[in-house]
Amino acid sequence: MAENKQSINLLPNKGDSFLTQFLNWSLNIGRLLIILTETAALTTFIYRFSLDMQIVDLHDKIRNQSFIVQNFKQSEEAFRNLQDRIGLAQKYDKIGGEVPKVFTDIAGIAKGKAVLSSLLVSNDIVKIEAQSNSPDALSNFTNELKQYPLIKSLKIDTINNSTTTALITVGMTAILKTSEKPSVGTIQGASQQTAPAGL
Repeated sequence: MAENKQSINLLPNKGDSFLTQFLNWSLNIGRLLIILTETAALTTFIYRFSLDMQIVDLHDKIRNQSFIVQNFKQSEEAFRNLQDRIGLAQKYDKIGGEVPKVFTDIAGIAKGKAVLSSLLVSNDIVKIEAQSNSPDALSNFTNELKQYPLIKSLKIDTINNSTTTALITVGMTAILKTSEKPSVGTIQGASQQTAPAGL
């Protein structure tokens, strides 16, 4: 009796159908897409992790800088206040030198011409009240005031002629030439120079 022998072919079948080849091709493409997707997801996760670390570092840096700013806040306020006070002192120092000069110069102009019953000098205006028994002397005094370099304009406010004392009283307001005009800082005084007896 003859024995039936069966052969086993371990080589790939060359006669696979198109459907089998398409399924194998799709499976390989699917595996490749999965690998690419997982790679992209892993890369995104690593990038996001690095961004989170940077954000944490930035928050820590901001917190440290804020702490430093808070500690130096009082010092900065004191420094700015000192700067403002120094600037204000320099401004008034300049004006403080001009006001006494104007006061002294006007008193010198009045000497021998009129008696200054009132002299108020501020940083931008001068109020003058002068008395004299001679109209010419008062006229000379007024003209010299108009020619004074630091006076911008001069206005006669009042003129009183007293028959009992034979004195002419003139009130004047002078506007000074000045570049700085703070709201405070005046010097007030009265000159006691006496007009000559012949006037």
